[in-house]
Amino acid sequence: MKPSLTPLLQPRYRRRDALLLLAATALAGCATRDTPPRRLYALTGTPPLPADAKPGKDGRAWVLASQVALPELLDRDELLVAEGSAGLRPWPEARWAEPLRDALPRVLAEDLWRLRQPYPVTLGAKAQADDGVESLRLVVQVDEWLPRPEGAGLVLSLRARWRWAPLHAPAGTALPPAGAAELAVPCGAQADALADAYRRSVLLLAARIVAAS
Repeated sequence: MKPSLTPLLQPRYRRRDALLLLAATALAGCATRDTPPRRLYALTGTPPLPADAKPGKDGRAWVLASQVALPELLDRDELLVAEGSAGLRPWPEARWAEPLRDALPRVLAEDLWRLRQPYPVTLGAKAQADDGVESLRLVVQVDEWLPRPEGAGLVLSLRARWRWAPLHAPAGTALPPAGAAELAVPCGAQADALADAYRRSVLLLAARIVAAS
């Protein structure tokens, strides 16, 4: 019987496998170094109130619905920018740290409260326990919330609608009129400026809702 060559070949194969592993590790390290780190953005900060903000006439408590309807294309973590007649492109390496569907209702409720003080504004079911306070439910829908190139910068377009429903109110109570807003917020062509424009647009929408009440 001829002697087996397997013991003689095994060290050679082990050396080859080790070299392949080292090469793969080196390539992975190069790819990691060449890929810019992602930056996370959120609807944070407290922009100053608009100089022309109006307090509105309705003094009842407001409860903002906990869900604000958003276009499906915003249900993702990328910061999108309109491109061409119908295209979209994600901003390079910029991501939302929190889904807009979660952040928008909370931030909008905070801005509404800032504009309406001392009249209360709460989010979702937080005001349900106080049945003695006459209150209205506010339902908001966003139809567009997208930046578009303009000149050397961007313009963030926000189109939204809102309506009212009695929550704790006498039968036949008068409601503020339903409304709509179309806002255009200019900003620089940088991810930081774009995220700031998103935050300021929420405040401007809140100011429109309050002024129309």
